[in-house]
Amino acid sequence: MKTSKILVTGGAGFIGSHLCEKLLDQGHTVIAFDMSDGLKIEHLWGHERFQFVRDSILNEEILEEQFKDIDIVFHFAAVADPKRYVMDPLGTLEVDLKGTLNLLKVASRCGVKVMFASTSEIYGKNPNVPWSETSERVLGSTHIHRWCYATAKAAGEHYCYAYYEQKKMPFVIFRFFNVYGPRLDDLGSGRVIPMFLKQFLENKPLYIHDQGKQTRTFVYVDDVIEAITKLAFTPKAEGQVFNIGSTEETSILKLADLMRRIGHFQSEFVFVPYKDAFGPGFEDIPRRVPDVRKIYDAIGWKSTTPLEVGLQKTLEYYSQYK
Repeated sequence: MKTSKILVTGGAGFIGSHLCEKLLDQGHTVIAFDMSDGLKIEHLWGHERFQFVRDSILNEEILEEQFKDIDIVFHFAAVADPKRYVMDPLGTLEVDLKGTLNLLKVASRCGVKVMFASTSEIYGKNPNVPWSETSERVLGSTHIHRWCYATAKAAGEHYCYAYYEQKKMPFVIFRFFNVYGPRLDDLGSGRVIPMFLKQFLENKPLYIHDQGKQTRTFVYVDDVIEAITKLAFTPKAEGQVFNIGSTEETSILKLADLMRRIGHFQSEFVFVPYKDAFGPGFEDIPRRVPDVRKIYDAIGWKSTTPLEVGLQKTLEYYSQYK
C-alpha cells in the first residue's frame, strides 16, 4: 500500500484515536486535529510520523494550514452525543454543519480526498428496516431537537455530492451504526453503552429508557477501522456512501442483561420515560438495522466481532474506572 499524509479531524476522539493508531501502523503520516485535550492519543504524541493540533474546525484559517501536502482527510469532528444535541442544538449545528462546510471548502480548494463520517441517524424513523444506502429518510418535526444532528449530517452528505459533481472533489461517505469499544466516551454520556457502564460501575440502579424494547445493532470499533481504511484506498468506492454496521439486532434490554452478566454487576433495572431522561426535545427510533450488502460487495467487509466478545473487551477497558 502506498503511504500517504493523512489528516484526521476529531482525531483525539473515540473512532479517530483508533484510526490514528491504525494509519500509523500502516506507515502513513498522520495529523490529528481536535479541540479536546488529546488524552485519548497521548500515547502517540512522541511518534515520529504523528502530530497533534489542538483547535476547532470552526477556525477555518487554522484548519486550512493543516491541509498542506495532505492526501486524504478523515472527517470525524462532530457533536454526536444525544444529550448534547438535544440540550445544545445550536452548538451541534455550528460544529456538525458549519464546521463540515469549512472543511469541505478547504478540501475542495486543496484537491484533498474526503472520508466523511456520517450516521445511521440519516434514516430517521423509516420503519422499513434493514436500511440500504438508498432508503428513504423519514424525520420528525424541526421543533424536535432530536433531529438537528441527522439534518446536519445529511446536509454534509449533500455538500459532498455537490463538490464531487461540480468541483471534482473525491469523497467516500460512511454511515455508522452504533460503534462501540474502548475509549468510546466519557462514562455517563448520552450513548447507551457508556451510560450503562457508569451506572453499573457505580453499583447504581440501571436506568433504561421506555421499556427497553427498542433495538439496535452494535459494531466493534476494530471492525469499523478495518472497513474505513479499506474504503479509503479503494478507488471504486469514491463518490459513494456505505453503511457500516452489524446485522445482529439487539434490544436495549437484552444489551443491559448481557452487560450485567459479563461484568457480574448487581444493579437493578429501572425503566424511565424518554422525557424524563432527555427532556421534551427527544424522539427515539424503534429499530435501527443496516443493510450491509453494498460494502461487502465493494471490499468484502462484514463485522466479525460478536457482541459478547466486543463488550468483554470494552468492559475490561472501563474497569479502570472502578
